[in-house]
Amino acid sequence: MAIIQYGKSVFTGNARTRRHRRRQSLSRLKRSIDCALGLEPDNPTLRSAERICQRQTQSRVDCAVMAPTRCQAESASFDNCCLPHVHLYAVR
Repeated sequence: MAIIQYGKSVFTGNARTRRHRRRQSLSRLKRSIDCALGLEPDNPTLRSAERICQRQTQSRVDCAVMAPTRCQAESASFDNCCLPHVHLYAVR
């Protein structure tokens, strides 16, 4: 039985690293074009940890005590109205 050893020379990267390398060159090109045209660079997107820190927090107790809000007022329609003589047609 042969033993196969994988080293760093064989590893070509997973999909994440390949995607990162591909997008890295495109972002460098975009930045250089923006600098040449005198445009301000876009604000960098926040990482997930930064987004979590900037979120408004609310305690579990406040969420549980707060009454749910009604989205729509109920209005009479064919689906939710009481029909007369329904008991005549009820099947058990």
